[in-house]
Amino acid sequence: MKETSSTIVKWYSMRQVAAELGMAVNTFKKHYLEKYPPDRSSDKYKGWTETSLNKIKKEIGA
Repeated sequence: MKETSSTIVKWYSMRQVAAELGMAVNTFKKHYLEKYPPDRSSDKYKGWTETSLNKIKKEIGA
Protein backbone atom coordinates (compact mmCIF):
# COMPACT_ATOMS: atom_id res chain seq x y z
CA MET A 1 0.00 0.00 0.00
CA LYS A 2 1.26 3.44 -0.90
CA GLU A 3 1.62 5.98 1.89
CA THR A 4 0.43 9.49 1.27
CA SER A 5 1.22 12.37 3.52
CA SER A 6 -1.53 14.89 3.91
CA THR A 7 -0.79 18.38 5.06
CA ILE A 8 -3.40 20.07 7.18
CA VAL A 9 -3.85 23.66 6.10
CA LYS A 10 -4.99 26.15 8.71
CA TRP A 11 -7.31 28.80 7.33
CA TYR A 12 -7.80 32.31 8.73
CA SER A 13 -10.87 34.46 8.08
CA MET A 14 -10.54 38.18 7.39
CA ARG A 15 -11.47 38.90 11.02
CA GLN A 16 -8.74 36.55 12.26
CA VAL A 17 -6.15 37.99 9.86
CA ALA A 18 -6.93 41.55 10.99
CA ALA A 19 -6.70 40.49 14.65
CA GLU A 20 -3.34 38.78 14.04
CA LEU A 21 -2.07 41.98 12.42
CA GLY A 22 -3.40 44.12 15.29
CA MET A 23 -5.85 46.16 13.26
CA ALA A 24 -9.57 46.50 12.65
CA VAL A 25 -11.22 44.57 9.83
CA ASN A 26 -12.19 47.77 8.00
CA THR A 27 -8.59 49.02 8.14
CA PHE A 28 -7.38 45.76 6.63
CA LYS A 29 -10.05 45.91 3.92
CA LYS A 30 -9.26 49.52 3.02
CA HIS A 31 -5.47 49.38 2.99
CA TYR A 32 -4.36 45.78 2.47
CA LEU A 33 -7.08 43.63 0.86
CA GLU A 34 -6.10 44.58 -2.70
CA LYS A 35 -2.39 43.97 -2.05
CA TYR A 36 -2.99 40.65 -0.25
CA PRO A 37 -5.96 38.91 -1.91
CA PRO A 38 -7.44 35.87 -0.15
CA ASP A 39 -6.33 32.36 -1.05
CA ARG A 40 -9.95 31.25 -1.03
CA SER A 41 -13.10 33.34 -1.27
CA SER A 42 -16.83 33.17 -1.74
CA ASP A 43 -19.61 35.71 -1.35
CA LYS A 44 -19.51 35.47 2.44
CA TYR A 45 -16.02 34.15 3.25
CA LYS A 46 -12.48 35.19 2.47
CA GLY A 47 -9.72 32.95 3.74
CA TRP A 48 -5.95 33.09 3.96
CA THR A 49 -3.62 30.19 4.72
CA GLU A 50 -1.16 30.32 7.59
CA THR A 51 1.67 30.65 5.05
CA SER A 52 0.03 33.71 3.49
CA LEU A 53 -0.62 35.23 6.91
CA ASN A 54 3.03 34.81 7.88
CA LYS A 55 4.09 36.47 4.61
CA ILE A 56 1.76 39.42 5.29
CA LYS A 57 3.06 39.74 8.86
CA LYS A 58 6.65 39.75 7.60
CA GLU A 59 6.00 42.41 4.94
CA ILE A 60 3.91 44.66 7.19
CA GLY A 61 6.11 44.12 10.20
CA ALA A 62 3.31 43.12 12.56
